[in-house]
Amino acid sequence: MKKIFISIGFIILLILIGVLFLYTRPSDYQAHFAVKATPDIAYYHILNWDKWNRGQLDAKIEILSKTPVSNLSQKVTVKDTTLIFNWEFKKLNDSVTMVRAYVSDPDRKLYNRLTIPFTNTRFREGVRNNLLDIETRLDIMLEKFHYKFTGYHHFEKRPCVYINLKSTIKGKARAMMSIVTELNQFVKQNNLELDGKPFLVFNDWNESKDSINFDFCFPIVRIDAVPKHPEIKFMTVEGMDALKTDFFGNYGMTDITWYNLDEEVKKQGYRSNNRLIEVYFNDPHSGGNEQEWKAEIYMGIESVK
Repeated sequence: MKKIFISIGFIILLILIGVLFLYTRPSDYQAHFAVKATPDIAYYHILNWDKWNRGQLDAKIEILSKTPVSNLSQKVTVKDTTLIFNWEFKKLNDSVTMVRAYVSDPDRKLYNRLTIPFTNTRFREGVRNNLLDIETRLDIMLEKFHYKFTGYHHFEKRPCVYINLKSTIKGKARAMMSIVTELNQFVKQNNLELDGKPFLVFNDWNESKDSINFDFCFPIVRIDAVPKHPEIKFMTVEGMDALKTDFFGNYGMTDITWYNLDEEVKKQGYRSNNRLIEVYFNDPHSGGNEQEWKAEIYMGIESVK
């Protein structure tokens, strides 16, 4: 009888250990896929999941934490279900990235972990469909833009009239469009002579808070005085040493190059001077093929002493 109780106790202990192991695992479901893109592009794509997913699902997607180009955690709420997606991005070579997803449902954690290995549950099927959709849409996105890192350059100083703006990173293009007509009219009405392409000077990029502060500039030939205006100011943007990338695509996506430029600054032994400038060669109002729109992206550098 004593041996029977010992055996039963041992079985119960094994069950408890098994349940504890399942409950403390880092996720309910794990999956991975390789994409023909660098980690910064894969990271950017999933970071903006809520942007391109807008018309597909009635879902609320929140960023819980992020380490740019490396890790990302999101809370996805669909009706009465909340899922946690933890992402990892690992570079396999210069053109392929391994994306790993660790997904959990905090309200059904134990049930999912007990059933997923043995049956195709609704949770598992839903997660798999989302991952397949992400992979498919990433392939589509890759057809809409491209960029090329061109190395060291010097950004020449230039006088300009400008308006200061604040927005989210995703709201940059919308903020520019809201005041471009006002800048155009100011230049024409005051017979100012343009001297180059419009550009942005970023004064602050808070990646963790998804916020930017920037000046939208129209370069002009230097003059002694610029007519007063409540919003439009004059300044001379100083030159700087920089690393540059040429971007081709919709200007609302130029920030996809920032992560790569930041990595290049570190890789080449510089440090950033916290200045970022984007120069635009095409007028979006004129339409045309977005894939041919060009922008030059400069990230200011300083030598490491």
